[in-house]
Parts: sequence; C-alpha cells; structure tokens
Amino acid sequence: MADLHTPLLLIDTSTQVCSVAIASSAGVISQRVSYEGNSHAANVGLFVSEVLTDAKREGILPTAVAISSGPGSYTGLRIGSSIAKGICFGMGIPLIAVPTLEVIAEAARSIVGEDWLLCPMIDARRMEVYTAFFDSTGRALTDTVSAIIDADSFVEELKQHQILFVGNGTEKCRPFIKGANAHFVDEVIHPLAEYMFKPAFLRMQTSQYEDVAYWEPFYLKDFVATVAKNKVIH
Repeated sequence: MADLHTPLLLIDTSTQVCSVAIASSAGVISQRVSYEGNSHAANVGLFVSEVLTDAKREGILPTAVAISSGPGSYTGLRIGSSIAKGICFGMGIPLIAVPTLEVIAEAARSIVGEDWLLCPMIDARRMEVYTAFFDSTGRALTDTVSAIIDADSFVEELKQHQILFVGNGTEKCRPFIKGANAHFVDEVIHPLAEYMFKPAFLRMQTSQYEDVAYWEPFYLKDFVATVAKNKVIH
C-alpha cells in the first residue's frame, strides 16, 4: 500500500490550461501553470523538468506519474500522454490515469453543500460538452457522455438536487440551464494538476496502474452526442 507521503508527479494538458505539479498528502511541493491556450507542446516538458528539479533539491523523487486522461483536447491529451509515458519508462515508475471531469469535481467539491451534485463540463463544440455527475465527495455517479445542451437539459435532476455546474463548458450552457437549484461560479474551475493528487493516490492504494505501453487517453470521439435530459439521478 502506498505511503501517505508518497510524492506523485501530476500532469494535465486536457484543456487550454497546461499544468504540472509534484505533490504528496502533505501538500504541493512544486507546480507550474500556463493559461495560454495551445502552449502545451512548448510548456509541458519544461514544466516537468522544473518541478522535478525543485523536488530533487528537497531530496524528493516521484514514485508514480498521474495523467489527466480526458476527455478534452485531442492534441493536448496526446502531448500529455506522450510525456507521461516517457517519464514512466525513463524512471521505471507506474502510470495512473485520472478522468479529467473527476479532477474538476475534486477542485470544486470544497464549495458545495453535502447533498449537492457536481456537474463538471468540458467544452467540446457548438452546444456540446463532455459531462458527468458527481456527488459532493467527488465520487462519479454517471458515466461520462458527450451531451448537447438545450432548454430541457438536466430538468429532472434539478427538480431533486442542488447542482453546481463548473468547468470551461458552463458559460455557453448557462443561458439554457434554469431554476433555483442550478448554481454557477463566476470563475472557470480548471482541471489543474494539483487537484489530481487525491484521486490519483486512491488509485495508487489499490494498484490501479495503467499499461504504459498500451494505454491511450479517453478521447470520447467515437461516442454519439446525446441530449442531456434523461440521466435522472434519484
């Protein structure tokens, strides 16, 4: 079983934000973040080198690499997965994959009530988002889907639950999601690498590692878009 202070190298390139961190249960040891879109190819390798250097000064080396596995930007996911695999091969350490929506839910769960639901959304195209429901602890309640948002989306869920909608897909959807139980935040909550530690560590405790040679990000490209109106949670 992993030690509580096991340091992990965390990488997210799934959206327009590029972030890398080394963290343990004691907190973030080093991190780098760029909010400049389409900068992953230029930044992620540099960020990894810098946080590893920072950690090495403290006598710390990561014991696993955690990658935000998607869905999200096809190009970003490819870049991040290539870097993560290279580090795993080079250092001889395992790979952990954390769904991007779970990372967003982890980032947002401190601002919701105990009985609320979290609905992270990643911008796809037009009125389409990648989304799923999570409870207030960050546990997934539904599968990830590609959903087209309209005035009927989430009507049944909003009758029964307070729901916080977060992520970079919420702004275009906000005019269509109505009701007293629908909540939004003013600032976009991004799937930053630092929020990956807890879900990655839980997977590490049960040895949920990926096959470094064959693992691929979760692109969701082959899924058929559905109108998000029938995923009723009781």
